[in-house]
Amino acid sequence: MSRATCKAGRKRRSRPQHGAGSARKLKLMDVPAVLTGENDAEIARLRRELAEAQARLREIEEKGTDVYSARKIESLLEAAQIARGQAFDASLARNRAEGELRALQRAIMEGRGPSGWLLRRAARRVLA
Repeated sequence: MSRATCKAGRKRRSRPQHGAGSARKLKLMDVPAVLTGENDAEIARLRRELAEAQARLREIEEKGTDVYSARKIESLLEAAQIARGQAFDASLARNRAEGELRALQRAIMEGRGPSGWLLRRAARRVLA
């Protein structure tokens, strides 16, 4: 059996040879107007980001890294202070909620008469 035939006697497909002599040319496709609008928005966003990055680099080249580092450290310290404030507010809210829960549990346990008994029974079922 020759090398150009397969098991069932079928010929193999010859592979196209790619190289310097057979370079493929890409054809431009018709792009819908919707995609070009989205692409234009993304291109504009990327251009803004590039301009901001170039401005930062120019500032670093002109004034040195000390000014840029100082501003970055200042913004990080401000963010840390905000985070501490939020953590403090969360702690206060948690303590307040725990206090309200304890007061409610105490009121349920001290309830008198049939309504107190029903409240305690309902509380046991909820917690079980």
